[in-house]
Amino acid sequence: MAVTIKDVAEAANVSISAVSYAINNSGPVSEEKKERIFKAVKELGYVQNGMARSLRLQKKGFIGYFANSLYGAFYGEVLKGIEKVFDNHDKELVAGKCNPSQDDLQVIRLLTEKMTDGAIIFSPSITDETIKKLADDDFPIVVLDRELHGKNISSVLIDNAGSAYKVGQYISHLGLKKIACFIGAGFDGEQRLRGVKKAVDEFGLELPKEWVIDGNWLEEEAYAKTIQMVKTGRTPEVIFAFNDEMAKGCMDALKDMHIRIPEDISVIGMDDIQISAFLEPKLTTVHRPLYELGVAAAETLLQMLAGGESKQIVLSTRLVQRESCIKHWVV
Repeated sequence: MAVTIKDVAEAANVSISAVSYAINNSGPVSEEKKERIFKAVKELGYVQNGMARSLRLQKKGFIGYFANSLYGAFYGEVLKGIEKVFDNHDKELVAGKCNPSQDDLQVIRLLTEKMTDGAIIFSPSITDETIKKLADDDFPIVVLDRELHGKNISSVLIDNAGSAYKVGQYISHLGLKKIACFIGAGFDGEQRLRGVKKAVDEFGLELPKEWVIDGNWLEEEAYAKTIQMVKTGRTPEVIFAFNDEMAKGCMDALKDMHIRIPEDISVIGMDDIQISAFLEPKLTTVHRPLYELGVAAAETLLQMLAGGESKQIVLSTRLVQRESCIKHWVV
């Protein structure tokens, strides 16, 4: 049975008119009530009837894209790939920025109203459960960097675990053993840690618990925690940072503490963002095909809009050997 506006009102403990005012932004509703209403909308999977339903059943020519950021070396490259495909197919992109640290109720509202033909989602703040409720024949969804299976849902991702495993293998081939990992939360972080731990076990490497350091994907946090690590008096032979921003933070901290890279400590990043080739020394990293990720997501969504089946696409990565590791090159 379809969820009604009355169900939302009861779940949020407000009047039906308050729900209508909040959803349509057509009347006075307190922020506290709005928060309860949009939380109920999200949890129940409510979709408006009437005009919104009528618009949803038409092809509108707009595609929704929702990500933690729309700019920068990482998210900007993904967006370029998406825009390239849609520009070639006369589709207009409606982009929204999510808040990665909390449920983004305004974005949930936009998705729930389904005022676009479909959506590409690149943010963990929109949960798997919400996506499964929203996806249908008239509203296919492609998710980036997560494994999610369901009717009218496709996923495009890289082999995070396999990529991190290959970094561990590379470290072993270099003759290094003692590793510190700067990690981050979420699907990418979990899979990369799983991959590097597999390499640690297989190649006899050392990854003490205290060297699995949460840098929160941020350069400044990696910088501060690298200094804390060095001050303990124990240092690794190599730092594997799970993204290039954290790798840069680690390198800056090591240089400020007069620790040579790579003579004293080698550093490896992941993503191969543009700045990595211009650091001093140039950063050894894993090339992640960000532009291609966006292209694959857009092409997949277009195929689904044309009646194609859901699918999962896993893109490969490659190690880019530069100057931040000791000079035993691996072929």
